[in-house]
Amino acid sequence: MLELGFLLISIIIIICVIYINTENNTENYTDYYLSSCPSGYKTFYNDGDVICCNGEIVGNKCISDLQCTLGKGGNIPNCVDAILDDYKEKGKMVCPSSFSYFEDKSTKGCTNGKLNNTLTGPKNSKQPTCKIYKSTELNRNSKDSCYNQKMLEEAKCFGNNCTKTLIQPIPNKPVLIGIGFTDHTGMHKIAYTRNSYENYLNVVNPEWKNQGLDLSKNINVAEVAKAYYVDRTISENDIQL
Repeated sequence: MLELGFLLISIIIIICVIYINTENNTENYTDYYLSSCPSGYKTFYNDGDVICCNGEIVGNKCISDLQCTLGKGGNIPNCVDAILDDYKEKGKMVCPSSFSYFEDKSTKGCTNGKLNNTLTGPKNSKQPTCKIYKSTELNRNSKDSCYNQKMLEEAKCFGNNCTKTLIQPIPNKPVLIGIGFTDHTGMHKIAYTRNSYENYLNVVNPEWKNQGLDLSKNINVAEVAKAYYVDRTISENDIQL
């Protein structure tokens, strides 16, 4: 009888833990509040519900599969769920993997944490956040851009004591994705991802291709530095210093 009592208590505890974890890790429209339709959607009313339509409205009906409601709306998805699904797809393209996408009428960005109640920004101002600028130039030239944060995250580390950092030698010029490491002799080195180094050279030295610089051999490029200092698969005759 005593063993049965312990078993029942254990089952109840396990169920409570699962419930609490599910509640803490599930986001749905009850966590947020939208007072108007998402940007680009048109508004109409149906049986007292506010319906948002991303298309034409004919005869009080939305001629589009992209519609949502600010209420419960029966078979029509809530707009919060629709926005979160849209954000998830957009975030795959522009955000670091651990960040959540957000936008409002004037700002787009990504944050490492939950969104505010209206889905227009980070819930907490102290959360790590990056910006999505309107131009390619600003995205490449800004250390706080999501473009550079994503490139930093995706850069591959190598060697011993590897670190990754954003480096901007010249203000308002392209940011370099730096990879610091120690080679087999214990010497500290730093190299840059090929893409960021090429973007940098294109702006600060547009004639670099005519000057004989070969990024497939240049020791400042991370893949070349790895092959020479770490893998030791190429010799000094194969590189440009």
